[in-house]
Amino acid sequence: MKRASLLVLLLAMVLLSCHTRSEKDGAAAGNTANTIVPLVSTPLFYTQLKGKLGDKEITMQLLKTAPNLFRGYYSDDSTGRPVALWGTLDSNLVNIYEETNNSSEDRLFSGYLSDDGKFKGVWHGNGTSYHFEFHTDLQKAIPLKVFYLIDSAKLIPSFPKSPIGTVSNSMIWPDSTVDSTIAHFIVQQITGSNYFKTPQQYLKRGIDSFILGYRISAKDADSSEFSDASAAMSWNWTTDNDMKVVYNTWPLLVVEKYAYDFTGGAHGNWGATYKTLDLSKRKVLTPDDIFKPGYKEAVSALLDKAFKDRFHMSEEEALDQNLLVKSIPPNNNMIVTDKGVAFSYVPYEIGPYALGQVTLFIPMQALKGVLK
Repeated sequence: MKRASLLVLLLAMVLLSCHTRSEKDGAAAGNTANTIVPLVSTPLFYTQLKGKLGDKEITMQLLKTAPNLFRGYYSDDSTGRPVALWGTLDSNLVNIYEETNNSSEDRLFSGYLSDDGKFKGVWHGNGTSYHFEFHTDLQKAIPLKVFYLIDSAKLIPSFPKSPIGTVSNSMIWPDSTVDSTIAHFIVQQITGSNYFKTPQQYLKRGIDSFILGYRISAKDADSSEFSDASAAMSWNWTTDNDMKVVYNTWPLLVVEKYAYDFTGGAHGNWGATYKTLDLSKRKVLTPDDIFKPGYKEAVSALLDKAFKDRFHMSEEEALDQNLLVKSIPPNNNMIVTDKGVAFSYVPYEIGPYALGQVTLFIPMQALKGVLK
């Protein structure tokens, strides 16, 4: 009888603890269950959308990061593999494309946004199409704002035919409703500093830094070259930085920081880095936080398999026929979700520039033996 009473007491304590933790988590995430983001009248925004695509439940992280420009990620909730998105606004029609390694076919969401937080339209791909209606769902998510700044400068201000450098920065920032401790941690991680108190301050610092560096480089420029269009073009430098949300379900927030730089030469350099923030612990997750010691060999084998599956290679084909490595090592450029872990490799890290950035997703089920 005493044992039964003790069990009841313990169960009550557990339920109370779970309820209290749930309330704290809800408060920490900003109590966002009923939040609606106006997707037409808001010039720049971040939102999380949910709905069905055929028979699949979909979650989409959608950002408007500049006028007429959309970025983000989406995933099939059953697999959780994040797929990058980019899109444009044509009149009122929004076309959002999936980034795939299949150049012969576009996969896109084409439709209309509304101020009641919905995205309706038709998805095209795989030789078929589906109607969709996604709605705002920020339950257990951190609400965020998007800020954008663009500027340009002449290399030699006094020279009429001077080349021009252009810089644009887009970033996310915690909404004012987010718990101040969590907001401070997020800002620290996306800016890399405790110095910045406002998004405008951070954006301006990036703009000013580019223009100063561009002007300093003028001492190496020969203005006599500027009459030649091709020579002048190599001095039309460009820098483009933006941030995206990959995953946003308490306590994890995954942020992408993308950078493109053209400073002359055959092409620009670009790449995306990722941070998985455990907001409950105020910690940036690393592989050592989630994997057992000695994990690298096993994870490397899974990454090799993921690459071959994605690029339709047979098991017998050697990876170094296409890559700069014989086997793909896990790195720290990592995405963690409730469904799996992805490792991402910038151009030249494991393959040639033409291959682009490669992100390989491994389901949790396959990682069971090496997870802590």
